Amino acid sequence: MRTPRSSTASSKTSPARLRAVALTLAAAITLAHAPAAAQGGDNKAIAEEAFVRGREFMDQGKPAEACPRFEESVRLDPSVGALLNLALCSDQLGRTATAWARYKEAANLARATGQTDRQRIAEEFADKLAPRLSRLRINVDKPAAGLVIKRNGEVLGSALLGEPIPVDPGEHTIEAAAPGFLPWSTKVVVGKDADQKVVSVPALAAAPSARGPVDEGGARGAEKSSNGLRTAAFIAGGVGIAALGVGAVMGGLATSDVGEADPLCPAKKCSAAGFALVEGAQTKALASTIGFGVGAAALGAGVVLFLVSRSPAKEPGAEAARAWLVPSFGPHGGGASILGSF
Repeated sequence: MRTPRSSTASSKTSPARLRAVALTLAAAITLAHAPAAAQGGDNKAIAEEAFVRGREFMDQGKPAEACPRFEESVRLDPSVGALLNLALCSDQLGRTATAWARYKEAANLARATGQTDRQRIAEEFADKLAPRLSRLRINVDKPAAGLVIKRNGEVLGSALLGEPIPVDPGEHTIEAAAPGFLPWSTKVVVGKDADQKVVSVPALAAAPSARGPVDEGGARGAEKSSNGLRTAAFIAGGVGIAALGVGAVMGGLATSDVGEADPLCPAKKCSAAGFALVEGAQTKALASTIGFGVGAAALGAGVVLFLVSRSPAKEPGAEAARAWLVPSFGPHGGGASILGSF
């Protein structure tokens, strides 16, 4: 298996020391990964294949292609060799915090498996990388109850708030959310080589009070009221048209009676037949007047009811609109009045 590129070592190491460390690390990587291949099993075979492909990409100077292979190898079958390689390619990509964490994982695994030499190498690389780590401190001015802080979508434990945590250089999204408050977020760019950034999360603004659940009974009542008013509007309109028709007919009959009575009432002295025609004309004229009055009032009421039925519904619990038509009759005519509450 070919050795890793020497550029993965710390830039502060001398050329001779650089070559020695790179060769030592290459040997550690090769030997540390070898036992995993012998353990058998589908996952272990896939992990081994991913490791080999990752090494090929590293030898070609393609850490971006190599890192996903090493990550998959670690996921399927964690080994010191895969972790060391993943640390190397992460460092080459500028992910210093990720590389440092992987070196630490490799050292712990080497310690647990009795690989003292590889543990020492992993710790040495982690120690050399530590001074270059960039850090991000997230302060919270006034933490609300149930506050959750996320960095790049991952929840950050409350114990880490206010602490300078190691992060990879680049852009980071910080989010804050709590029940009953408006969410807050910001972005911060962390530089390379021990850059230090601080983000202060302000006190969250209270969310507008949400509207309560809709009173379905009240909504149904309002809808029923609207439908009732519309029905009443059509009925009133129909009554109005009918009354106007009656008024027109009775008016015509009254005029006809007057015309027949004229020859029977010379000099305003009527015979019995003429007197009967005059009385009939007066009765029909009164009925015509009442018909026109009721008809006009009913039509007006119908228009009002129809317009009210189309108006926006009141808030649930408010009194539903009500209206009713009241006809009126007098000695000289008739009409109708619309009464109600809107």
